[in-house]
Amino acid sequence: MTNPRPPRRTRLARALGLDANPLRRASDRVETWTRVGLLAVFLIAGPLVAVSAGGWAYHAGFTASQERAAPTSHIKAAPPPSAASVTAQDRANGGSAWAQDRWNGAASARSGEVLAVVMTLTFMALALLAALRLTRALLTRRRLAAWEAAWSRVGPQWSRGRP
Repeated sequence: MTNPRPPRRTRLARALGLDANPLRRASDRVETWTRVGLLAVFLIAGPLVAVSAGGWAYHAGFTASQERAAPTSHIKAAPPPSAASVTAQDRANGGSAWAQDRWNGAASARSGEVLAVVMTLTFMALALLAALRLTRALLTRRRLAAWEAAWSRVGPQWSRGRP
């Protein structure tokens, strides 16, 4: 029993429009290469842009958290508190309020970074899909115009004067 499926290389050539199919239009090849190009842009530029946006968001969030945690008024220096004066709430929080605010700021900056990466990839994917959709609409318009022109030449021969 023979395998009815063509080899993998032949299937790939057909999918990319590189086979010698005489029925394949130039617009079909343009659409295929547009898809391949947009996918390559997403796979190559997407991570680079997303990491850059994430780094920017992390830096902005971390800087903002440090500004919030910084003292805003001048106070006189006082001796450090003794172990007896540390409140139970500070012990429950695992340290001073300043250290806790600083830690929460870093966590907030990290979540902002993740959100920026996800949103950047999402917006980039949507923009590339919109570009693909626009390209397909323009190519479909050209295909229909070419089909109409070809039918106006051939149609009268087939209909022989009938409407």
